[in-house]
Amino acid sequence: MNTDPLIRLHLFFATETDRALILRQGPSRQLRMILWHRATDRFEDGQWIRSKIYVERCSLSPDGRHFIYFALDGRWSAETRGSFTALSRPPFWTALSLFPEGDTWGGGGVFLDNIHYWASGDADIIGRDEGLSRIRLAEPDKGCTTGIRLMSGARAPLDRTATRRLLADPPPQDARALFERMPAPPGDTLDRYDTKGGCLYRRRGMELELIRDFTDMAFEPIRAPYDWREGDDDPVLWHPLDGDRA
Repeated sequence: MNTDPLIRLHLFFATETDRALILRQGPSRQLRMILWHRATDRFEDGQWIRSKIYVERCSLSPDGRHFIYFALDGRWSAETRGSFTALSRPPFWTALSLFPEGDTWGGGGVFLDNIHYWASGDADIIGRDEGLSRIRLAEPDKGCTTGIRLMSGARAPLDRTATRRLLADPPPQDARALFERMPAPPGDTLDRYDTKGGCLYRRRGMELELIRDFTDMAFEPIRAPYDWREGDDDPVLWHPLDGDRA
C-alpha cells in the first residue's frame, strides 16, 4: 500500500506577464509557494505554510507581483481569529496585509488591477501593503456615483472595465462571485500545461514534456526577505504576529 502523501500543484497565471505562481500542496495542509518565470522555466522556491488554503478564493495580481489568499489555521483566540484573508509578495506567504475573518463562510480576495484589490474580512491588522489600495462597495452618492471607494472613503480610480465587473448584477457577495468576473489568462496559456502527481508538464501536441518534478520537497522554515520583524537570524515561519516556528 502506497503511503506517500498526495502531491498537488495549483497554478495561477499572471495576465500581463510571463509569471505564474505554483502552490505545491502535500501533505494536505503543507503548501509551498513557488514563483515560475514561464519564458525561461526559472523557478523561485519560496516559503511553506501549515494551514488550509482555499485555492478557489485566491488571486494573483496581473503583473504577478502580489498574491491574495484565504487561510484557515484554527487559532480562534488569536488576533487573526482563526481564519483570514492575507496579501503577500510571491513566493512568500508572509503577510503585508491581513484581514481577520473568524469563519469560512466568506473570505478571500481579488485583484482588480495591479494596485486595487477587494478583500473580505475585517480591518487590516498589519498595514504594510505600500502602493496598493483596498476598495470597498458603498452606497452611491454625488461624490461617488459608483459607490466604489477606497478604504479612506475617496472614490476609487478604477478603469471602466473593472468598474463594470464590480457593478454587475447581482453585486458580488464574496471573493468567489467576484473572481468569476475577472479576466482569465489566454486560452492557449491554460491549454499549454498540465500537472500530474506533483509534476509540471508542457503539452507538445498529444505528448507531455516534463518541466519539473516537485515531489521531492520537505517542509523547512524560510524567512521572507521583506520580513520586518526584529529578532535572531533563525528563519521564522510566515506568521506576522506570534513568531511561530517549525
